[in-house]
Amino acid sequence: MLVSLTKILEGAEKGGYAVMAPDFITKNMLKLELAVAEKYNTPVIISYPSLPIDKFRFFRSWTRSIIKLCDRAKVPVCLHLDHGKSVNVCLKAIDAGFSSVMIDGSSYSFDENVRMTRTVVEAARKKGVSVEAEIGHVGSGKSIVEREKGDDHSQLTDPDEASRFVQLTGVDCVAVSIGTLHGQYQGEPNIDFGRLDEIRAQVSVPLVLHGGSGTGDENIAKSVKGGIRKVNLFTEFLKPYISETLSYYKRNPLRLLLPLDKSKRQLAVIEPVLKRYFEISGSINRGNC
Repeated sequence: MLVSLTKILEGAEKGGYAVMAPDFITKNMLKLELAVAEKYNTPVIISYPSLPIDKFRFFRSWTRSIIKLCDRAKVPVCLHLDHGKSVNVCLKAIDAGFSSVMIDGSSYSFDENVRMTRTVVEAARKKGVSVEAEIGHVGSGKSIVEREKGDDHSQLTDPDEASRFVQLTGVDCVAVSIGTLHGQYQGEPNIDFGRLDEIRAQVSVPLVLHGGSGTGDENIAKSVKGGIRKVNLFTEFLKPYISETLSYYKRNPLRLLLPLDKSKRQLAVIEPVLKRYFEISGSINRGNC
């Protein structure tokens, strides 16, 4: 069933677990993610990257078809816009029927981030849509190398600033930067759990961890124990999904498609990844919460 992000995270807060937020880029990938979530009876936050939306001519009709798939699921599902880089992109997703959006103003000044977030929150409230924002800035996998060169653009979250940000914006949950990175790590993750403890002590809304792929099982589990309630995941299951898809077409050069066979092969490579993260996050058999 389709629900808001707030609804899903309320259960996570009460139960002390986190909900996984896998991104999807095709309807088929979405179907597979929902199938795995149903199999393990876990709530899930299905996240769509925001970049193509501005040029997506049939975005509203496409979203309606996605909503139907989410609403038919046997577990709670949030349809979430991931990393909306502008207010207009978020408003478009809200209007189309997403049950949650992320406004990512983390690369702007604190004041501008607040302004953007408040604008989206005000619009979302009118339609019962949840809003995630980011304070601090989660960099990319190459940031470890950049840090050594002195040109790392990631910025760890300041606990006092995070508390103030939440109070000024009324946001429903906030993504924090504690050392994780988007994409593939080029080096070992260095997670600042002390910083997470400080943020948790000062921030009243659920906390979000971006850059789950490659962070390590122990680090994810410790983050959840420290108060993380949503974990974003993409790279770690996208790579085998694409690899298996390309391999399938290579074995079938004439493209004599057998959709069921292709989907089974794709499911076989992403299910173990998602299952592992469902286990680490503690969300298995939480689908009725």
